[in-house]
Amino acid sequence: MLSRKSSGTELSPLQSHILIELEAKPCGVIELSDKLCVDKASISRTIRSLIEAHYLLREQDKFDGRASTFRLSDIGKQILDTIEHNADRFTEDALSSSSDHEIAFFLKSIKQLSIGLRNARLQRDANLTIRHITAQDNAAMAKLIRNSFCENKIDHLDGVSLHDPELDQLSQAYQKSGASYWVAELDGKIIGGAGLAPLFGVNDTCELQKLFFSSQVKGMGLGRRMLAHILSQAKSMKYTFCYLETLNELKDAVKLYEAFDFQYTPKLGNTGHNSCDIYMLKKL
Repeated sequence: MLSRKSSGTELSPLQSHILIELEAKPCGVIELSDKLCVDKASISRTIRSLIEAHYLLREQDKFDGRASTFRLSDIGKQILDTIEHNADRFTEDALSSSSDHEIAFFLKSIKQLSIGLRNARLQRDANLTIRHITAQDNAAMAKLIRNSFCENKIDHLDGVSLHDPELDQLSQAYQKSGASYWVAELDGKIIGGAGLAPLFGVNDTCELQKLFFSSQVKGMGLGRRMLAHILSQAKSMKYTFCYLETLNELKDAVKLYEAFDFQYTPKLGNTGHNSCDIYMLKKL
């Protein structure tokens, strides 16, 4: 879409991308390099070419004379209008033979992919690790779970996992057959976890248990990443179904389970969590 022929300009794709990024706000070389995943030397060379073409203006930092930010000139804004007009027309041509339903599905999928790519980059840059829990993780994970109940204002409820006797000894509790618990680390710090275990009283079914993440990492897609990991592990352990119980108060969690095709179901098995009011089941 940003090739010279499609954009209707003589700009390279990288030159066009820089103009697009600078439409939102002025940026420096380092910020553009991070946003576009291009090395600083290439960004610097490309910016020089755009300045020579009078598409960009340089602004010196008031406090650091060596630092600069760049913004669009009036000519740059005009050339960006041309790029965006041709991109819109190109997109319309591409979608012209699709039905409204297909277009809606396509746009929804592209939006989700975009979010997934953003989250994957954030997770990679933060050195995300998902691994089996150890005894050294017990205290940190128990504290995180208790904090989550308090933050969501559901710590007053009885019959929830907050009061499970094994909460302070999760690594030992998940050593039984068909069970396991995983923690997520960012730069060596425990920021969440989740587990699965056989659902008592129901054959071929595991229960998703204690999926909790620190509120400090909200918006990074870590709940999705962990849930996908748990379901993959459940399949490899030959379970046929995955069951969970949750609360109406945890609306974000419920939306996540719905997105992963968990279906509402009557209560199954014997979990001991009598305060839960939502029951969901997924065929693996």
